[in-house]
Amino acid sequence: MDKVISYLPPGLPLLIDVLNLRQPLNAALLVLLVVLTLRVLLPAPPFAPLPYALSNSPASGEYHWRSATHPKSEVWRRWTTKELRGFDGTDPAKEGGRILFAIRRKVYDVSSGRNFYGPGGPYAIFAGRDASRGLAKQSFEADMLTPVDEPIDSLEDLTSSEWDNLKDWEHGLTG
Repeated sequence: MDKVISYLPPGLPLLIDVLNLRQPLNAALLVLLVVLTLRVLLPAPPFAPLPYALSNSPASGEYHWRSATHPKSEVWRRWTTKELRGFDGTDPAKEGGRILFAIRRKVYDVSSGRNFYGPGGPYAIFAGRDASRGLAKQSFEADMLTPVDEPIDSLEDLTSSEWDNLKDWEHGLTG
């Protein structure tokens, strides 16, 4: 073997000595080198948690639940304040008792939160109305609502903190 090593280029005999796997340290280092090389060249797939079963009804008493079907798509349309007024959740014959309210000229369907926005709920005053001023000022007083037959409130007198309140409400409704 020494005769063969003498014909090899310089540096290669040292490599052969290092790869002498009869030495436990050399074997362990080689295994470590192979494992680290494979982890770099073949990374593990990204972690994806397993989906877990959620109830499909809010009546189950669980905090989180998933609707059994995807919500029906809505067609974009323009609303007048008088049209919007009819969607306060009091008339079950009107599109299943939908509850709508507007913030900054955008109409939101809050029917899924019937306990909050529907009749008898803490936010029922805003159902079927432009709720912008009341939500911005965090007020549930009737004088915060613009009458249906008047122009839409321009909200020009709101302070920066009231605008922040309003934007937080919008973000909460849109996600």
